[in-house]
Amino acid sequence: MLILHLAYEQNCVYLWGEVSFERPRRARAGEDGQPLLPWSAKPADLRAALKETGVRGARKTNEAPTHIYLLLPAKNGMPSPSDGILGETPQEPGEAELQPFRVPALPVEFSEFSAMLRMMRECGDRIPAPGVLLADDFKYLCRALEYAAAFVQRGTYIPDMAPFGTTFVSQWRPVILAKYQDEFSAFAKAMPAVLCGVSSDAPRTAPRRRRETAALILEGLIDAMIRASQHGTSERGRHINSSNPHEIWIRSLIWAKTPLDKWQDEMEALYPQIRDWADSLKAMTAQPWRLFMRIEEPSDGENVWRLTWHLQSAQDPSLIIPADRVWSPGDAERAWFERTRTNPRRYMLQILGHLASHIPAIAESLETPFPCECRLDSDGLFDFLQNHVTSIIDQGIQVQLPSAWGQLSDRPRLSVRAEIHDSAAFVPGGQMSMTDLLDVDWSVALGGDLLTLEELETLAELKSPLTNLRGRWVIIYRDEVEKITAALKKMPQKIERREALLSSLRQDYNDAPLSAVTGSPWLDSVRALLSGSAPLEEMDAPEGFRGRLRPYQAKGLAWLARLIRLGMGACLADDMGLGKTVQTLALIKNLQVRGETRPILLICPTSVMENWRRETEKFIPGTKTLIHHGIKRSRGNIFTKGGLDGTLVISSYSLLHRDSALFAKVEWAGIILDEAQNIKNPDTYQSRAARSIKADWHIALTGTPVENHVGDMWSLMEFLMPGLMPNRTRFAREILRPVQAGEKKAMERVRRMTAPFILRRLKTDKEIIDDLPEKIETKEFCTLSREQASLYSAVTTALTEELEGMDGIKRKGVVLGAITALKQICDHPLLYVKDKSDYKNRSGKMARLAEIAEEMLAAGDRALIFTQYAEMGAILKKFLQETFGREALFLHGGVPREKRDEMVRRFQEEDNAPPFFILSLKAGGTGLNLTRANHVVMFDRWWNPAVEQQAVDRAYRIGQRSNVQVHYFCCRGTLEEKIESLIESKKELASMLVGTGESWLAEMSDSDLYELFSLEKEAVETI
Repeated sequence: MLILHLAYEQNCVYLWGEVSFERPRRARAGEDGQPLLPWSAKPADLRAALKETGVRGARKTNEAPTHIYLLLPAKNGMPSPSDGILGETPQEPGEAELQPFRVPALPVEFSEFSAMLRMMRECGDRIPAPGVLLADDFKYLCRALEYAAAFVQRGTYIPDMAPFGTTFVSQWRPVILAKYQDEFSAFAKAMPAVLCGVSSDAPRTAPRRRRETAALILEGLIDAMIRASQHGTSERGRHINSSNPHEIWIRSLIWAKTPLDKWQDEMEALYPQIRDWADSLKAMTAQPWRLFMRIEEPSDGENVWRLTWHLQSAQDPSLIIPADRVWSPGDAERAWFERTRTNPRRYMLQILGHLASHIPAIAESLETPFPCECRLDSDGLFDFLQNHVTSIIDQGIQVQLPSAWGQLSDRPRLSVRAEIHDSAAFVPGGQMSMTDLLDVDWSVALGGDLLTLEELETLAELKSPLTNLRGRWVIIYRDEVEKITAALKKMPQKIERREALLSSLRQDYNDAPLSAVTGSPWLDSVRALLSGSAPLEEMDAPEGFRGRLRPYQAKGLAWLARLIRLGMGACLADDMGLGKTVQTLALIKNLQVRGETRPILLICPTSVMENWRRETEKFIPGTKTLIHHGIKRSRGNIFTKGGLDGTLVISSYSLLHRDSALFAKVEWAGIILDEAQNIKNPDTYQSRAARSIKADWHIALTGTPVENHVGDMWSLMEFLMPGLMPNRTRFAREILRPVQAGEKKAMERVRRMTAPFILRRLKTDKEIIDDLPEKIETKEFCTLSREQASLYSAVTTALTEELEGMDGIKRKGVVLGAITALKQICDHPLLYVKDKSDYKNRSGKMARLAEIAEEMLAAGDRALIFTQYAEMGAILKKFLQETFGREALFLHGGVPREKRDEMVRRFQEEDNAPPFFILSLKAGGTGLNLTRANHVVMFDRWWNPAVEQQAVDRAYRIGQRSNVQVHYFCCRGTLEEKIESLIESKKELASMLVGTGESWLAEMSDSDLYELFSLEKEAVETI
């Protein structure tokens, strides 16, 4: 496990890291006498981790490794790791104090830093690579780069100069305007404390204040960003023959930051002038008032706009004083000016003078002694609105538009409208062909008003975007008019019913904005159904369904059935444990009752294929199932026309691509993807294959909140509703990047397009929680890896030979030893071979645990995981931490009582407590109250109901406020499944097992034991 950190000091970003440890060492002194952080990562490990996370500049930085100093909390010289996931340090007496530690670090180039920001955005709340975590300071500095970019985008920065040793450097500095002071305070407050104690030359004795550190970081990142955008890393422009200090200073602002010692005399003369100029600009931002501008429309028949000046109180925005009362104040104004002890006239001239440097119209107004306004024609006002008003507002100056305009961003825009000639009405329960061609008439609208052809032609000839249309001033850009006009010429006279619906949902057609689709009663009804404004029709469990649907499950069935009848895709994203499988099987039975005979393809992870077959037999008996998997899977005539009629074909994601040509031969009624997060990456073979298979309807099942990961949404929706989302380039430009930047309109657009096709209910919903059983028990059938199967077969073969002629105590010992060996192999090969090889990709149970844990974490749930073997607990701890980047607690018999109590306290009480608590069955089976967990995983079986129930009761007991889901892991085709079946078939046997554990198995005959231990062919994961 490696945690990546970032630090900032003296205009440089540094990468450093921490690695996991088993036994912490005391800090030893480095070559400079300062203690080294014992678990700091080596530079080679840092580079390897960056490469693994996909940072493009991570091949090898141009900068050589160095070191930095950090102030870290420590007791008696023993520091604490930044996250308990790395390991445990011995408990030291006394209070922790900040002490300096030296750590190896890599200087980070600006391009590499930008790549880190992109990587952080893309991984969201997931870990960037297995075994690699991003520390809070890493995330903070990446977000600081985004924050700095906002200053550059707003133009709120100034050129400046700063002392640097005995010489000077040029410097770009932010100007934090009054309206952004609270934002900066929040930025400073959120800073991780470790960033305040960084130094690169000698250790600090005390940390900087957060606000001071935040200002230095922001200033440095803005400076680096501007220089990088001006080719600042090259030597271009460095050779200056001029002796003009201003030219030297200006030119140096686009170089890589370098001391100006070559021009020492010139800079010493210039520095006081630059400081006075910069200080005067900063002073303008600290006034008790601010400039207020008001735009006044021309009188009828005129083309003269007035931009009038006012002063507005920063404390009371309703107090606005016109400019003429600033130059000639009355008693009230004079009293207010005296109360603030400032010079309003000087401020107004300063701020207007600053604006006049880049707005010519304001410069002209200053030629009068007492400027109160400037006058503009339509072209001049449009230039002001287009090129200046945003930066003016960002400087804290309010610009008031004419009242009829509203917000500038909400100006009326051109769009097309479609009037469809469709007399068909929606019939509940009926089918409608989505490929019907409908006649359509197109028109153009400006906002809510339809435009005539003559008006559109007039707009196309306008020279200025600001024009008066029907007595109202509007802004219409020429390229908008040209785009709409060109789109109108390409609009078809007929449109498919499906495309009419998709276009109305995404609100565009042929890349032209679409504001309305009218004339179709069917479409109006369907949109009402999709939006939820029309209630779901009630639907009972279909005839022949063996089971009872809870009310929320009946609603889920009705929702799925509605979308399928409409020929649309559906994503059922209910929380784990709410019965997505049951609702899907009820839908399949409903379709069968309605006469559907074509096959249905169900794709799921290999680990749950058998679960689907068993659940199908349980809830809709008589339905033919075919597990399409393994070396001997069918490839021939059965996949021809009619060969699979009435069959639910169950296959895996690994075969979805490999056998895509085979699947393409079949006319599928529908395709269902279970754990559909497997297609979140649109470029994988399995994602492409899922989108290519033809079927009338598509369903996606997932327990993860898909709306939390907009980047994954494109692939999912392209599977469910092809054509609904823009193409990937437009999706990234118009949706993904704006959403990542926090733009609410983009988030609302995603929600509007996708909400009709996603149903997510949580266990905590009021209408759900009262409808759930207090305890939900499920069996998780897992396959063996090939290595596990080989070891399992070797043990059973050896047992067969060894048992011949053996009896008594010796026989019993051999049988119980074999049972233990087989159970260990079913858990993980390492428990049996007992070597130090890698644990990864060797256990079917661990693969299934990862799938459950992913859904569990996405829902914010917590789990207790029980195992009989302490060695397995240690493997699970490492596996879960490296896979999900979250700490896992592990309680076993060797944990002292004080430490055990601390683990329980953390799990039960801490806000950000570890979500996993692994317990050995003996150590954690009794005496613990762990009611914060709402999942219990029995990773291996004790086959003693009393012992297992005691373990479950750690969570399922008085004080539990959530429903508890219990997962019993079982390897199919092995002794685990056979013993499970044996116990279930002989209920009286279960009561006999209390207190006996597995010893009763040793009394079985040799032939029964051979049958019990034999490995069935379905036990092994094959492709």
